[in-house]
Amino acid sequence: MLKGSGLRTGVLGTLLLLLSILVVGRAPSDGISNSNLVEVTFAESESHVGPGPHPEDESDHYKLVQGGIRWFSGSTVEYQINNTTAAQAAAVNSAIATIDGFITTRAFAHVQGTTQINPCTGQPNSISWLAGDGPGGVLAFTAVCVDTKAKEILGFRIAFDSLDTWSTSGEADKFDVENVAGHEIGHVAGLEHVNSPKDGCLTMYKFSDLGETQKRTPGFGDKLGLDKLYTTGDVTPGQCGS
Repeated sequence: MLKGSGLRTGVLGTLLLLLSILVVGRAPSDGISNSNLVEVTFAESESHVGPGPHPEDESDHYKLVQGGIRWFSGSTVEYQINNTTAAQAAAVNSAIATIDGFITTRAFAHVQGTTQINPCTGQPNSISWLAGDGPGGVLAFTAVCVDTKAKEILGFRIAFDSLDTWSTSGEADKFDVENVAGHEIGHVAGLEHVNSPKDGCLTMYKFSDLGETQKRTPGFGDKLGLDKLYTTGDVTPGQCGS
């Protein structure tokens, strides 16, 4: 669902511009020094590379963000969902619950009034719908707050482009919220993009199509990557969707 490489800096369309926050002068969290904090960013784009449909066989390919950043053991990670409908919020929560099942060190919870703070922004972890660059461009944006010294994930923020067309039921002419959210939460877990045409069935494949739902369910390579990060014990093949 992604265009280009996973690690991106600078302005990535209107979404990135809207979400840009200078990471200075924030209060430390859990004893982490601000000097070690950076946001690793990802921008998700429409369509997929190459001719023809996605492959039917699952790839075993995965890539880890910065070689293996992850959530350390700790309390429940709380997040807000903003500027959207109840159905879209439910689809996001479903995607998070799926990936949360593989993050053995933490649990995630939708708490709209949370006071937990993402140390890179000084604001709560959030998933929002914002006006971006519209059809044909960036679908969604994720920024993961990382302590580069400890290689620990400390927070996140995600934005969907409200100017794209969204569905919660896999409609053929719209982008599926849970499908895109599954990919975004994969980044939050510590997974990078995979780019080869053979990776087209995987949740972390860098592009997404209208009506696509297969990213809702982690594929073989996605599971291998999550096991590498969190020792899940689940390295069985996943299922490719339509």
